[in-house]
Amino acid sequence: MTSQLPVAPALPLTSQPLPFPPLHGRAGFSGFPSPAQDYEPRTLDLNVRLIKNPSQTFYLSATGDSMEGWGIFDGDLLVVDRSISPRLGHILVAMLDEEVLIKRYALHHGIPHLCSAHPGYPPLPLEDADCQVWGVVRAVIHEYLR
Repeated sequence: MTSQLPVAPALPLTSQPLPFPPLHGRAGFSGFPSPAQDYEPRTLDLNVRLIKNPSQTFYLSATGDSMEGWGIFDGDLLVVDRSISPRLGHILVAMLDEEVLIKRYALHHGIPHLCSAHPGYPPLPLEDADCQVWGVVRAVIHEYLR
């Protein structure tokens, strides 16, 4: 598998960092916060959080239902990084036999395949297939209200 597709780099998700409240404890709010924490400026910049290699990152909208079992739904925005070397378990954006797919890279009976999360879609073998990896999905942005 190779990664040879020229794509435009991702544009910034937001021009300003967003307010990001401090979380206390490991699973969320617990205990009593220090009053001094009210004065600590804390922000969340989605560019810093989601884009590690800006010149190698692009966005792609997901279509279909084949990846719903792994949390990728029709219309979700994917942050895809072309600089990551694909490994087993990664979710890839790839062109297989002239079709763009979003699938998990896995072994099926010891042979590399692109696999869906939906049982209605069989694993696609990569042996002797014409496959170009466009990148590894780094993040999924799922909007609840559209």
